[in-house]
Amino acid sequence: MFSGKKSFLVCLVFIFLTSFLFAQNLTEEENSLIQKTLDARLKTRLYHNEDDAIEYMKDFKKSLEASGELNNISEQAVLIIDNMINIEIYNYMYQKDMHSENLKPFITSQYDKIVAFQKNNSVAEFSPWFYFSSGDIINSSMQFLSQGTAIKLGLQEKDDYDEVLKENPTLSFGLINAALWYFFAPSIGGGSKKTAFSYFERSLKSAACDYEKFYSRIYLSQVLFEEKDFEACENLLKECDEILPENVYTSFIRFLNKNNYSLLCYTNNREKVEKKLGIQK
Repeated sequence: MFSGKKSFLVCLVFIFLTSFLFAQNLTEEENSLIQKTLDARLKTRLYHNEDDAIEYMKDFKKSLEASGELNNISEQAVLIIDNMINIEIYNYMYQKDMHSENLKPFITSQYDKIVAFQKNNSVAEFSPWFYFSSGDIINSSMQFLSQGTAIKLGLQEKDDYDEVLKENPTLSFGLINAALWYFFAPSIGGGSKKTAFSYFERSLKSAACDYEKFYSRIYLSQVLFEEKDFEACENLLKECDEILPENVYTSFIRFLNKNNYSLLCYTNNREKVEKKLGIQK
C-alpha cells in the first residue's frame, strides 16, 4: 500500500485466500482474522485526514484485543495481524509528516519483533502471509538501517517473494508486492519495469477480495498512465470507485495525473512533487 516512501521502500500486504493457504500452518480462524484486518485497512481510504485513519486502525486493534479473538490463534498469526495494523498506521504517520521523529521508533520496534520471531522459529513453519506482511515492515524500516543491511534485506526479500510466487503463481498481493519491488529497484540490482507490469496485470486477474481488487487496479492504472494509456488508466480508477464508493484516494491520484504525475512517480519524488504542486504537509 502506498505511503510516500522513497524508492525501494514499497508497501502492501499479501491477502489471497486460496485452498493452498488454508493448507498452510494457519487455521481458518486465523485466515478469517487476517481478512478482517485487511477489510479495515481498505476502509481507511474513506477518511479525509491522516489522524482519523490512524485512530480508526488503533480502535480496530483495541476491538480485536477486547473481543479476545487474538487469544486463540498462533504467535505467527498474531504477528501477521500486528504487522498489517502497524504498517497501515505507519503509512499515515509518514503521509502526515515524513520527517517525524516518531517514525523510526514506531516501525523499528515492529521490525525487531519480526527479527526475534525469525530467530526463534523454523523457516519451514513460515506462512506466505508472514513473508509478505513482514516485507512491508522491513521495507519501511530500511531507511533507518545501515546501507549494507538494507541492501541485504532488499535482495533477500526479492528471493523470498520469487520463491513463494513460484509455488503460488496466482497470489494477487504477493504479485503486487513483487511488482513494486521490481518497479522501484534499480535495473543493476535486478529491477525490471517490464516484469513489474506483467505482475501487476496478473495480480488484477487473480484478485479475489475488495482489498486486492482495489489496489491491483490502483497500481496497474498508474503504470498505464506512465505508458500514456490514459483511457485505460481512468477506467481502472472508475472501477476502484465502484469497489470503494466515496474513497478519497482516487481523487488524489486523479489530481496527480491531471498534473502529469503518476502515483508511482510521486512515491519516488514526494517532496519535489509536493513543492511543485503546492501541496502543504
